[in-house]
Amino acid sequence: LISHVVIEGEAMAQQLRQLIQLNTLPELEQHRAQRILREINQHHRHKFAHFDENFVERLLNHPEVPELIRTSPLTQREWQVLGLIYSGYSNEQIAGELEVAATTIKTHIRNLYQKLGVAHRQAAVQHAQKLLKMMGYGV
Repeated sequence: LISHVVIEGEAMAQQLRQLIQLNTLPELEQHRAQRILREINQHHRHKFAHFDENFVERLLNHPEVPELIRTSPLTQREWQVLGLIYSGYSNEQIAGELEVAATTIKTHIRNLYQKLGVAHRQAAVQHAQKLLKMMGYGV
């Protein structure tokens, strides 16, 4: 079952996220759905994976990186949150993925918006797209 779900990818992940958010499944099934969602995420992390520690290090050393990123760099957790925002995750989904409170995610988002000089989610996504293109990733 897990391999079939992993192959189906994002469509299945979205349905699982909705089921988990409804919180109507029995406890065992809720845990099973969360485990399957983690499996899918591990296999479909092409956007999020770009924001790992190696990527961030290469980005910060890139000659074309905006000065704002250099002078006020994001924390590793903020990079993870940016990657998940870029991948289309909601705040609640990010909190679930990173296993922290939704209020913690809001704090990370507020901080990364300030550091990036953006005011809303779509601007953060566009900023992430520019960084990925600069690093040679087709987005």
